[in-house]
Amino acid sequence: MQDNNFLKRGKGKIAGDIKKDQFYKYYEENAKEKVVERSVYNKFLRDLLDTFSREIVETGLELKINRVGKIRIRSKQMHFFKQNGERSKSLRVNWAATWEYWETKYPGLTRDELTKISNKTLIYHENDHSNQEFYEHFWDNFTTNLKYKSFYTFKASRQYSRLIAQVVKDPNRKTFYYG
Repeated sequence: MQDNNFLKRGKGKIAGDIKKDQFYKYYEENAKEKVVERSVYNKFLRDLLDTFSREIVETGLELKINRVGKIRIRSKQMHFFKQNGERSKSLRVNWAATWEYWETKYPGLTRDELTKISNKTLIYHENDHSNQEFYEHFWDNFTTNLKYKSFYTFKASRQYSRLIAQVVKDPNRKTFYYG
């Protein structure tokens, strides 16, 4: 495999205003019982979130969080083109197949040289294994009475997005999601 000096990952961690350490500080200041150590608190929180996330993905659980709303996996039908004929934004590039195609179409060029060529053909995922559907983590905040809910976002970690792919690609799949 060749070096990827040219290819950079997209956005990383979300820079939020409230972090896990601030939750622990609030817990320390307001606890009525004996406060547990930070390491125990972190392990508990990691295990809790891991359990919820796995149940949401593997069993199709719809997690209702008091006034905040529901978190679930949503399926959406793929649309290859918009009504005006433009390519849809929901399509994802199949980079493995695209690189393979470029390397056969432009033999002898390095990956750095290939990236400098403009208007190359891209190959997209067709999701044949899921009947042209794609799946995403979805925060259903339609019925919530949370103030300023448009300022908040929910972004699941990459490991749980990959877990969705693992569940969907399983030939003996027993979990199905709805739109």
